[in-house]
Amino acid sequence: MKAEEIPNGVWPVMLTPFAGEGRIDLQGLEKLIDWYISQGVHGLFSACLSSESLEMDDAGKLLLVKHVVEYVDGRVPVIAGVMGVVDRERRIDMAQEVVGFGAKAAVLTLCDIVPQAASDEAWIAEMEKHLQGLYGVPLGLYECPLPHHRMLTPKLTDYVARRPGFLFLKETSGELDEMERKSRTGASSGLKVFSADALSIKEALHRGINGFSGLQTNLWPALHVKLFECWQTDPGLADRLQRFFVEYDWAVSRSYPASAKRYLKTAYGLDIKSLSFLNGASVGQSDQEWIDDLTESVGKLERELNGQSRISMAANV
Repeated sequence: MKAEEIPNGVWPVMLTPFAGEGRIDLQGLEKLIDWYISQGVHGLFSACLSSESLEMDDAGKLLLVKHVVEYVDGRVPVIAGVMGVVDRERRIDMAQEVVGFGAKAAVLTLCDIVPQAASDEAWIAEMEKHLQGLYGVPLGLYECPLPHHRMLTPKLTDYVARRPGFLFLKETSGELDEMERKSRTGASSGLKVFSADALSIKEALHRGINGFSGLQTNLWPALHVKLFECWQTDPGLADRLQRFFVEYDWAVSRSYPASAKRYLKTAYGLDIKSLSFLNGASVGQSDQEWIDDLTESVGKLERELNGQSRISMAANV
């Protein structure tokens, strides 16, 4: 199975609209996909933590990935998480399935591979068993904080970099030196590093990471695309965007991801429910007040940068 290179840039950690418990709103999902693509993103990360994959059964995860890949229809590349699967053989099967659907990589969660107390050597030994069963399936890795936060240590980074099938890493340390170390090591094998940390993304790009894949992609992905396009050529604009990401990062700590879904309905008119099953997140009238204020602040910046109204930017969604 030939692996395709993962493009640099902005990769949203996709939300999942729900119609009810255990029921994905497929029409809402299609509207959401169109919106992401309209914002200029470079790829989509489906079935991740923000997708609420840990709240789904395996059939739901596979339905989600299959529908995303089919509806995207090649407009941007899609990668797919294989999260919360405790059995190695089932994890291998699901990785093969999502790539069979057309995902460019199956993304494994580091903490799923071995128990929390296991050593790096144990992780490597277990991953070797995975690779024997995956037969060249293109892979990614995710330093997911749940259920425990296993990171790509220097030993694990060296190991992964020697395996050409690893294409994508979602890096969640928030430490610039760690991002740079992983990017430098992975560059030799084609492993690309995407930071989850909006607070340092401009400097991280200067240090060699390949792009952004964090929670803010579900609020203002077009602004992150703008930063990715201008960080080398327009440092003044890049600085302004970075300040905005720091100033408004509080928005992803309030009832996320329910609040992100309500924000998209308020700001862009996306017809999706705010229903969420992750961490009991929900939104009420008090949330709507700050979401309205946030909508105005983000819209003002977007209009200044793009010379157009929010309505015109969302017209094709």
